[in-house]
Amino acid sequence: MPDAELPDPDPDPEAESDTPGQDPAGRFPGPSPERHLAGPGFAPQVPGPGLAPQVPGPGPDSATPALADSTIAVSGATGFLASYLLLHLLPQGTRVVALVRKPPYRAMASLALALRSAGAPAETVQRVARQVHAVQISLDRPRLGLSEGEFQAVADSVDAVLHCAALTKLHGDAGELHRTNVEGTRQILALAAAGRRAPHLFHVSTAFVAGARLDGLVPERQLEADGFLTPYEESKHRAERLVHDWARTQGRGATVFRPSVLLSDRTALPRAPQHTYAVLAAKLALFLRHGPRALVDASSVPLDASGRLTIRLLGAPDASINLLQVDDAARAMLRIAEQVATEESSVNRPDVPPGARVHHIVHPTETSVTRVNEALQRSIPWLRLALVPERPSPSGLERAVDLYGAEATAYLGLRRRYERTSLCELERRRLVRPPAPVDNPYLDAALTPPLMAR
Repeated sequence: MPDAELPDPDPDPEAESDTPGQDPAGRFPGPSPERHLAGPGFAPQVPGPGLAPQVPGPGPDSATPALADSTIAVSGATGFLASYLLLHLLPQGTRVVALVRKPPYRAMASLALALRSAGAPAETVQRVARQVHAVQISLDRPRLGLSEGEFQAVADSVDAVLHCAALTKLHGDAGELHRTNVEGTRQILALAAAGRRAPHLFHVSTAFVAGARLDGLVPERQLEADGFLTPYEESKHRAERLVHDWARTQGRGATVFRPSVLLSDRTALPRAPQHTYAVLAAKLALFLRHGPRALVDASSVPLDASGRLTIRLLGAPDASINLLQVDDAARAMLRIAEQVATEESSVNRPDVPPGARVHHIVHPTETSVTRVNEALQRSIPWLRLALVPERPSPSGLERAVDLYGAEATAYLGLRRRYERTSLCELERRRLVRPPAPVDNPYLDAALTPPLMAR
């Protein structure tokens, strides 16, 4: 949820259960390339006609030239955030090793769909076949489920590792969350450690590792555990702690991104990844599709004088949530990655201290929860959402909304803010633009249910 990496929408169980086979000879790629791999090989490629990187001069809309000649391994490459990162990386010629759970030919199709949904032009989508190399993995298995030779070949082929993959069920099974988010991160760290180029690790955490800190300013540094509101954020906190420990013990640099809730005002294409609040809007639309009268009959909650159904949500009237446009998040993350690449390639690289540096990828202004609820009410005019500090005798409908709409209901008591020193410096240097306000028209567009849910 808050880190915006939703599970892949493809419901085919084969994408979950299939794992790469073993190549007894330790060669890479394996004996069944149509199953394990897709896309160009790992050898450095010379861009052909139409593929020359376009690298404008420095500025908020320019590419990131320090990454233009790099090969980057990306986990969760078909997800919502990753698709916007690749939207900017591919046109400059960056090569991508996509670490995916699907068979590669299906993952490549999903990636192309995600890019189209993110607004990529046809020329960028065509680059997928030329610049992306898909490798099917099992995130929580030793060596990512690859043979020793395959694993080493991947590790040796990349200049950086960008770990986006995560299970985002807020109240999911603790064991499943641990396997994917914690053990999966452990295997990605092993990949970064094994690479002969000592690839830099970029780890996508979440601003919600702040857990039960309900107010105050959350600093850009490693956070001690102080209680958690959901099992999801606890698993992400443990994963981030692994990254900090790994960087210290390995004497390596690492970069931790903590995005808040990422939004888009684009309506996602069918079966393309969606942002958290679009999923919430879809779930509410499906849940409430029978209309107020049917719900009244089922829940014994009366309509008010204006014919609206009131659902009480436990929360603070002055609660807020940090919402950030996903394209602004992607641009900021890539600017930071560019700075890291420049530092590590300079003659002063031995002076770069080891350890993980944290960057909050957040909006400068919190959005009140009341405004989010008002946007939801505008999409469902007969619905009234009321924030209440106490809720005696919750109705069955209210308990169902608590569970069904956990993406929103878990965070209705927050009043905290986030340090954003890193982004302020980028804005000061005019390397990125400050994000636009998340105003009511943007919220209305972001919370429009997908076509399939209307």
